[in-house]
Amino acid sequence: MNYRIKKGSYKMLVFMLTGGFLTLMSSYELYNFLQTNQFVNEFPGDWDKPLGIAVGLFLIIRSKKFVLESRNLFIKFSGDQLVYRTRHSDSVRKIVLSDIEKLQEKNEKIILVTKDSAKLIIIDFNKVRLRNDVKSSIKKSLFELND
Repeated sequence: MNYRIKKGSYKMLVFMLTGGFLTLMSSYELYNFLQTNQFVNEFPGDWDKPLGIAVGLFLIIRSKKFVLESRNLFIKFSGDQLVYRTRHSDSVRKIVLSDIEKLQEKNEKIILVTKDSAKLIIIDFNKVRLRNDVKSSIKKSLFELND
């Protein structure tokens, strides 16, 4: 079973493509302008091309802010593993089903206890917006692991 909790964001891609386009076009226009004037330019003059390059580079650098938002949040049961990412800052985690001792629910949090007594918060429903039927389906699937 595969549950998608939150779909990734495309903000990073949009910022990066816009910044790259703006940088390339402004650089090309500046190159053509300087080439037609034999690379002689008097300042103050036409500043839209250097500013376009600077804004494009700023957008490319700023797009790195959205890296964490671009990750999908999911819970997946595959074969003999539980694979999940329920926080943007976490990496994908894998737990073998035979290592799971029990699951608990406290304050809308699903807590997994492994055989070596490690407690892992699988999902916190207070921090994620989901429909009630999806929540109950995820809970039902996870608590079937207790059996």
